[in-house]
Amino acid sequence: MSHNTLLQVDGLGKSYGGLRATDHASLTVSAGEIHALIGPNGAGKTTLIHLISGALAPSAGRIHFDGMDVTHMPIHTRVAHGLARSFQITSIFNRLSVLDNLALAVQAHAGHSLNFWRPARRDAGRYALAAEVAQRVGLGLHLQQLAGALSHGEQRQLEVGLALATRPKLLLLDEPMAGMGPDESERMLSLLQSLRGETTLLLVEHDMHAVFRLADRISTLVAGRVIASGTPFEIRQHPEVRMSALLEVEQLQTAYGASQVLFGVSFSVQPGEVATLLGRNGMGKTTTVRSILGLTPARGGSVRFRGERIDGLTPDRIARMGLALVPEGRQIFPNLSVKENLLAFAGNRNGTADPWTLESVFDLFPRLAERVRHMGNELSGGEQQMLAIGRALMTNPYLLILDEATEGLAPLVREDIWQCLHQLSRRGQTILVIDKYVQRLIKLAHHHSILERGQVVWQGNSEQLAADPGLWQRYIGV
Repeated sequence: MSHNTLLQVDGLGKSYGGLRATDHASLTVSAGEIHALIGPNGAGKTTLIHLISGALAPSAGRIHFDGMDVTHMPIHTRVAHGLARSFQITSIFNRLSVLDNLALAVQAHAGHSLNFWRPARRDAGRYALAAEVAQRVGLGLHLQQLAGALSHGEQRQLEVGLALATRPKLLLLDEPMAGMGPDESERMLSLLQSLRGETTLLLVEHDMHAVFRLADRISTLVAGRVIASGTPFEIRQHPEVRMSALLEVEQLQTAYGASQVLFGVSFSVQPGEVATLLGRNGMGKTTTVRSILGLTPARGGSVRFRGERIDGLTPDRIARMGLALVPEGRQIFPNLSVKENLLAFAGNRNGTADPWTLESVFDLFPRLAERVRHMGNELSGGEQQMLAIGRALMTNPYLLILDEATEGLAPLVREDIWQCLHQLSRRGQTILVIDKYVQRLIKLAHHHSILERGQVVWQGNSEQLAADPGLWQRYIGV
């Protein structure tokens, strides 16, 4: 183990009967770095965090932390040696104040004072340290507020504070931005960035935009095995990571009769990311989507979805594999109610343990819940768009495709749709979106492809697109 290596995981395995949650996973985390663990749902990321923290015992392999073999150490011993974690589900003391929550964590790290009859409030040093941690995580103005009364984002900040109060050498974070709004996510991102070099971080996070902004190094987990580790740039270019793309379009050619529209379109969409197809009207974006879905058969090239060739398959078969389209113009059923529209094609296509239901769609779009018995033709344009997105989500797709998601909508409704897409991204939904609002897409998406006359003329990430406004004028602006 290198002198700079803080965590070394070798051949770690965990099986549940015949199911392998992790399969000889190996991972190295250097002291002081922010290391992200990414991969599709069910890849074994949370299981690996459980194994490292001691919440689960491995079936095989070894874990070395700070020069010690901790493979069979209990959780509290690992914490005492400087290994702390947060959870997917917020774990705090709801009936205690922010200050008392943090003071308990400080005390747990320092050990019990054995002064049983002295009021805990008199331990000024402990509470001073707790107040410092609260300030550090952005809760300095909420010291006396009950933890259960904090917003979701503030509760996640408090949970990070509880871990920091133990003064960890390595902090394991499992989806720290899960369920947060854009502003809350930005605050959490700033907090984690402020820890760089002070505390080593290993985090699981579905928000790829946050991962690529935050991480020094990234490891990709697929089917319980780490297939690649490297810098964000190296991970994007790694051949095995690219091979694990959810959608891979290669040299796609499509024509309408004698008129060819697509001339070798190639791009990929990775699991958990938001990708875009950009370009002026008539450049081939919708035709590309129709060819992917088999609605307009391709004349050349290939389309792979989850590793299988789907070009040449019928649209209904492609849809059953876990692709869902929110088409331009919505195309909901006008003579069915909101509820009937949502249930028409409902199914758990991706086999998730937490599928979309009527209740979760109504949580995402409260306006639909208020109109559950209204017919489709009685809804406004914005409500119809919400219904179209909800109907697609009810199929629980691996990939959600939106063609002109905000076209023709009033500004306030359009903002609701953008907020919805941000929530879906944070939930880990893979999305391919066509829209003209480039500035909003830069904040939402991880990767962009620009089409011009049926060909991809540019590809890159949001930072690269934002840095070149001239690109917008050449290929996107009117």
